[in-house]
Amino acid sequence: MESITNFRDLGGLKNRHGQTIIPKKLLRSGELSRVSLHDQERLLNEYHLETIVDLRSLDEVSERPDKVFNNTDYVHIDIFKSIHDEGAGLEDFIKIGSAKRARAYMHDIYYTMTINPGAQAGFTKMIETALSVSEKNSFLFHCFAGKDRTGISAALLLEILNIPKETIYQDYLATNQLRVQENQEILQLAKDNGATQEITEALQIALNVETEFLDTFYQTVTKEFGNIDAYLTNVLHISPRMQQDLRTLLLD
Repeated sequence: MESITNFRDLGGLKNRHGQTIIPKKLLRSGELSRVSLHDQERLLNEYHLETIVDLRSLDEVSERPDKVFNNTDYVHIDIFKSIHDEGAGLEDFIKIGSAKRARAYMHDIYYTMTINPGAQAGFTKMIETALSVSEKNSFLFHCFAGKDRTGISAALLLEILNIPKETIYQDYLATNQLRVQENQEILQLAKDNGATQEITEALQIALNVETEFLDTFYQTVTKEFGNIDAYLTNVLHISPRMQQDLRTLLLD
């Protein structure tokens, strides 16, 4: 998808039991504010897109609304709605102003998304929405850059589908290759507007993902809730039956 940053189809990923995710069913990306008519038609005709879940804040949605897709459900879930002291916008990292502080801030974001009840409720709704998609259609979830809120969402869905941890990390880190051009454009614009080297380095942290960020999510789950299975079942309230239904829907 040329006009959608950080887009990928999770179809084809193989789980621990030899099953694969059905192609053109489970999609992740960055925001859909600049999607071309051609890519809209591809998503509708080739991928049979049924539902879009937008994980961004109200401000992000207002500033850069997704394009409207005909005959497609749009579900807005603000993962940061009840997280008032942290945000993942570029302006937050411009204020932080150093790579060291930006990296620490990223770890805080992942920790907070894992333990915050509002964020947990958002991830629950995201999974429930995926479950509601009909058998022949697809589900796309995204945030601004398609890397943090979307990254944890993908990890949760892939965990339910019994995808190996190594594969989950490979998918997570693919963001750094898929966002190269757009990241360069954002960094150049910041420099043109007078950003210092420290600010530019902070923005580089904000625009990419690191293994340690996803580590923070998993380590927090283990420390606070026991393990990922307990987190899904007891915290997000995704029952074993719901998890099996998702596997039936998405695995071949």
